[in-house]
Amino acid sequence: MLPQGLRDQLFHIEVSLSVTGRRLRAVCLDAATREDILYVTARAEMAFDLAHPTAAQRELDRLKAIARRWGAER
Repeated sequence: MLPQGLRDQLFHIEVSLSVTGRRLRAVCLDAATREDILYVTARAEMAFDLAHPTAAQRELDRLKAIARRWGAER
């Protein structure tokens, strides 16, 4: 069982990752970008499995950068 603070931090990152992913799915993307999104999302999932919030946040930041490039980030 993880400490409450760590669980909250991971949960916040996971929700942000989900919302950003949903916004990206609403945009027409090229194949290479879709592959990048899958890769970044898989790395984030591994970070969640290892309960490593720093790595998960880094992948979320990468996904948000992709979203900004495609105009899907608010």
